[in-house]
Amino acid sequence: MTPGNLQGGFDWYVGFHDARIRQMNQAPLDLPPLEMPTRVLWGASDPVLKAEWSDRLHDYFRNAEVTIVPEAGHFVPYERPDYANAEILRFFRRVFAL
Repeated sequence: MTPGNLQGGFDWYVGFHDARIRQMNQAPLDLPPLEMPTRVLWGASDPVLKAEWSDRLHDYFRNAEVTIVPEAGHFVPYERPDYANAEILRFFRRVFAL
């Protein structure tokens, strides 16, 4: 919670703004899907990234495990920390046989 700590995340959106708008108005980048195991916890009430958009993740991630998380919005680890921590641990234990 250092003052200004969030600025880097916001700066990414500012710096990538033109490219994001171009992709939304034209077509997404033609990139090969990522192959590594990926865990996505998507907030059911996310006002920024709608949960119904999660159906497109498999276009970009071949091995994605996606869960729509009830009672969570855009910041699932903050809004549902116990659930998020348990899921992250479960994922790493499974993927890395910990």
